[in-house]
Amino acid sequence: MKAAVLERLKKPLVIHNLEIPNLEYGQILVELKISGICGRQIQEIYGYKGEDKFLPHLIGHEGGGIVRKIGAGVNKCKPGDHVVLHWRPSKGIQSSFPRYKSLTKKGLKVGGGLVTTFNDSAIISENRLTVVPKSIPFEVCALLGCSLTTALGLVNNEAKIKIGQSVLIFGAGSVGLSLIQACKMVSAYPIGAVDVNDKKLSFSKKFGSTHIFNYKDLELSERIKKIFGSNGPDVIIDTVGSPEILSKSYSWLSSNGKLIMVSQPKSKDSIVLKDASDNFLGKTIFDSQGGCTEPDIDIQRYVRIYDSIKTDINKLITNKVKLNNVNLAINDIKKGNNLGKTLIKFD
Repeated sequence: MKAAVLERLKKPLVIHNLEIPNLEYGQILVELKISGICGRQIQEIYGYKGEDKFLPHLIGHEGGGIVRKIGAGVNKCKPGDHVVLHWRPSKGIQSSFPRYKSLTKKGLKVGGGLVTTFNDSAIISENRLTVVPKSIPFEVCALLGCSLTTALGLVNNEAKIKIGQSVLIFGAGSVGLSLIQACKMVSAYPIGAVDVNDKKLSFSKKFGSTHIFNYKDLELSERIKKIFGSNGPDVIIDTVGSPEILSKSYSWLSSNGKLIMVSQPKSKDSIVLKDASDNFLGKTIFDSQGGCTEPDIDIQRYVRIYDSIKTDINKLITNKVKLNNVNLAINDIKKGNNLGKTLIKFD
């Protein structure tokens, strides 16, 4: 199998050929067709959570593929099934972590997670995949592995946005665009998008943002008040992970409003809430748990509405790369050069 391996933090991924070990209890061999590149992988590569004790290892947590072999105890899928690979646990066995041997660097052992997707094949734990109809494109499977399910789950389960509630979203990347789409589906209004990239902001209008704001605007606070009123947005969602944005967002949030972190700051950063009086207005701040998605239940629900949202999904996918070009894609994402979602295509 061919895989992109994280050998050292803050360094490019290294392409390896790996030997596939025998399947153990609860493990499934999947041939990957598509993987998404999530912001969490960027954070992982650059060590946002601090020291990584498991290097070298595989990465990636959202993808679509075909089951090729099943290990002992597996009963939720069979060879030939099309599956979504996801990081949220679902029903089924949680297997042991696979270990691979590199054929590129003799003697090097490479760790594998319960799910990894920056690889053309992988051993996956039974509780990290969900079977879907073969009519669902693999590109959509990748989105259902994280970004789309996170967005829909956050809006439904965590934010619990009601018709007409106002939402302000920081970051108009692929997750931000999915959140805008989800907010539109539940008739939130207004739906504001904030970014430093005017092209991304303009692009966000295709997914349902009703108002756009450049974070560099010196009159940003006044513009937000003009659109959302003096009380502020009912819900603010941050996909950037900036302590400064979180501090400002908390001050702009309405009484009894919710500030939700999809992306977290670096491990040693601090969030400062400057005006203590804001703490007595019923505001809440919390980090999203992947939309509290239950993959085996929610992915099947989202599959049923695929026909009604496939136009927006097709617009969201703007970049596809081969595995050999994964580092170029990661650099482009980190620099904010891509408008929508970037996928790794293995065919």
